[in-house]
Amino acid sequence: MSRPDPFGNRIEEVMEWEATDDLTEYTIEDGLHSAAMWDLPEAFVCIVRATGKNGKITEKAYRSAKAAHKHILKLMDEDAEEVMILTDETISMPTI
Repeated sequence: MSRPDPFGNRIEEVMEWEATDDLTEYTIEDGLHSAAMWDLPEAFVCIVRATGKNGKITEKAYRSAKAAHKHILKLMDEDAEEVMILTDETISMPTI
């Protein structure tokens, strides 16, 4: 029996939506509100998303802060283009 995906998505629901040519207006407040609604499952400490020099994006979820810290240091040594760290409290992009 397989485990449910902890980072499930709503693709089935989205595919049922009717497409229109109407524009939907979003404000910066809408974006900030959405960012504030980030909810990381309790079992995970953080998610690390990195963009490599070749443009490949990798994302790893960590249950251990020590393992996440080790991976972030490795990314910085490899000179990743961009690193994003998502925790329950913050979304940050350290300077590399």
